[in-house]
Amino acid sequence: MPDPERYEVWRSFLTAHAALSKMLSHALEEEEGLQLPWFEVLDALANNEGSLRFSELAERVMANPSSLSRQLDHLEKRKLIAREKSVLDDGRAIVIALTPRGHEAWKTASISYYRIVRHSFTNTLTETDVVALQRVFSKVLEAE
Repeated sequence: MPDPERYEVWRSFLTAHAALSKMLSHALEEEEGLQLPWFEVLDALANNEGSLRFSELAERVMANPSSLSRQLDHLEKRKLIAREKSVLDDGRAIVIALTPRGHEAWKTASISYYRIVRHSFTNTLTETDVVALQRVFSKVLEAE
């Protein structure tokens, strides 16, 4: 087990992450009718020129393929995304594309999402905090 001080930091991180996720989930569902994982898919697509290969999208949103497929089913039913065959290779790869309706849903939902991120996280950080967190998260990702 890690030393008590580091373990307490770990627990604080988990608690803060859970609290932010809960706030984001609640706001997105109440204000936009979107689940948080659905927004994360739309956000990943919107921030990558509107489309990604399935495998790239799974990596960006940190989802396992079966879970992502179910999320995409819901988004596709709502006409927020479309699954298309890639034209860049032999056509076997699937590309997930944001539809115009999906882009509008993302734009509207991102207002709620980023309002909470600013209020509960980014506005509370000093420049020193940002540098320290970048260093810490880089170390965590390098250990992966």
